[in-house]
Amino acid sequence: MGQQRQALAPAVDAGVVALVFRAGPLYCALPLGEVIETMRPLPTRPLAGTPPYVRGLTILRGEPAPVIDVTRLLTGTTSEIDRYVAVRAGRGPVACATGPVLGVRVVEATPPEGPNTLFTGASRSLVAAVGTVGTEPLLVLHSIRTVPDEVWELAARDGGAP
Repeated sequence: MGQQRQALAPAVDAGVVALVFRAGPLYCALPLGEVIETMRPLPTRPLAGTPPYVRGLTILRGEPAPVIDVTRLLTGTTSEIDRYVAVRAGRGPVACATGPVLGVRVVEATPPEGPNTLFTGASRSLVAAVGTVGTEPLLVLHSIRTVPDEVWELAARDGGAP
């Protein structure tokens, strides 16, 4: 993990081009290289037995994709979903359900070293760096790989069929 942080720190410290969006009360950003596209929310089928932050499955360009509620993942609460942000993940695309997309910006942020104990579980593996938008904190996310294997297996088995 130390090597990963060292590799990430220079790029983030120098500023990273990222898609900035709201996730409930939070400002978040995803490096543009991980983003496939943004879109209006698509029809989503719920899946029983998945973590609360997994909204279900949708179809992205003909492929079944898990939908992750970023607000619920990071805060444990829900908020209005305005956009889906499709990102590259290990086993296929993932749709991140977000609030409003604010645009593409160069984000100045540093890895969360001091208050690292604040980030636990999924949040710890998701937060690459912390910066600001005006006077508000901004979480730079990476590696949306928090989709449990069971969800990928359901997506492959169901294929998103009604």
